[in-house]
Amino acid sequence: MRILIWCANLISLGGGARLLSNLLPAMARQNDIDLVRLIISPETKFKDRIELSSYPNIEVIYFEGSLQSPSGLSFLSDCHVVYFFWPHGPEYQQVDRPTICTYHDTTVLDFVPPYLSGSTIKKYWEISKAWVENVTSVIVSSQYMKTRLIEHFGAHCQNTVVIPHAISPAKPEHGGTVISSDLAARLPAAYIVYPSNISPHKNHYNLLLAYSKFSLRKKVPLVLFGYLTQHLRNVPPDWPELQSLPTLVSLIKRLDLRLDEDFFPLGFIRDEDVMPVLEQAKALIMPSMSEGGGSYPVEEALRLGTPVLCSDIPVMREHMANHSAEIVWFDPESPDSILQALESMTLNYDHFKQSAVKGINDPSETWDDIAQKYIHVFRTSYLKFHGQL
Repeated sequence: MRILIWCANLISLGGGARLLSNLLPAMARQNDIDLVRLIISPETKFKDRIELSSYPNIEVIYFEGSLQSPSGLSFLSDCHVVYFFWPHGPEYQQVDRPTICTYHDTTVLDFVPPYLSGSTIKKYWEISKAWVENVTSVIVSSQYMKTRLIEHFGAHCQNTVVIPHAISPAKPEHGGTVISSDLAARLPAAYIVYPSNISPHKNHYNLLLAYSKFSLRKKVPLVLFGYLTQHLRNVPPDWPELQSLPTLVSLIKRLDLRLDEDFFPLGFIRDEDVMPVLEQAKALIMPSMSEGGGSYPVEEALRLGTPVLCSDIPVMREHMANHSAEIVWFDPESPDSILQALESMTLNYDHFKQSAVKGINDPSETWDDIAQKYIHVFRTSYLKFHGQL
């Protein structure tokens, strides 16, 4: 089989990129996969994320044009199926091949970002509806996300295939990794960490409200890293020129949270620094209002024995059902609930740390297991498209 992965639009530089960088080589390792050709935006710098020399059946091509263009069609001509990895944003594209997409989450529809007009949200809904109604097969990463597709787009989404992939996107190396010296110099001695972009549903607002009242914030400050978090260092009147960020900067000023004392916004950090930063944290907090199939940072933290405080939302309950570690749950819409969780974690820290360490070796699927399930959907879609099912 020859697979075209079409991703000429930008993808999430957090979980989306990490998923793709693990799924792509795992697909290439499966039996009878002659080619996996990835078409992706050069802005992702994706070639820097994987070691291509080990995979002669992988092609990564930087391209930002249309699939319907002569160049786009040439990429498609020798492939059996087209996998649209990131259907969030671009218009549906009709092709004469079996098509598959992963619909990652319905966050924009469930938690409408501030300042978006009704027509903007309706347009997003219409584009999403075209994808889920017209591709040969739709994949989601949790049972909860399947229920959201049915709610938003109708009963035909009952055919959606669930392939969970909330597994560690990197191999934990306990005690065997060291934070790079330049980053180590920017970190406090002890900290609670939240790795995330600053999208409104990631809920930095309520987290900062809670942290401003946390009794130990001076001893155990908050470390933030991920896309655009460096802009939280801005001080008015130097407002960030991005939606929602000025709101957070204003909140920080109003709460009198001290930069590099109470909180440390780091921006992007190198992939090789992520695991050691999580391992050295006192705990990881995940206050997100919405996720698609779980949380890679939560998964990584638990594989490293780092305790976790987490939003009590259905998809995270589904994800955590596979773990034995005791989680400190809270209501993400309540700063008081988040604060109570922080105080409980620190008051009973040894208990939660021991529980997290005991759960390090909980059983988990591998990326090859996930890839095999994807390939099965690709083959089934091929047979369905050609009337052989």
